[in-house]
Amino acid sequence: MKTMTMVCCDTPITRTAPAATLGAMARRAAGRLATKLNGLARTIAEHHRARRDRAALEALPFDLRKDLGWPAGDTAR
Repeated sequence: MKTMTMVCCDTPITRTAPAATLGAMARRAAGRLATKLNGLARTIAEHHRARRDRAALEALPFDLRKDLGWPAGDTAR
């Protein structure tokens, strides 16, 4: 005589998220691209601001720059 064994599992099975649609993937990719471009634009703006500030300080008379503690351009470090 053959016997059959029945296995029962009480652990609930969690459902996985449905597969992302092409439109959803495109929106996420566009969001990541926008974030990267925003960071790049911020970095470029920071660089231009720093250059403008340096140029303004270097345009000051030597004595005033010396009083501010700005390093002289002819000293090698």
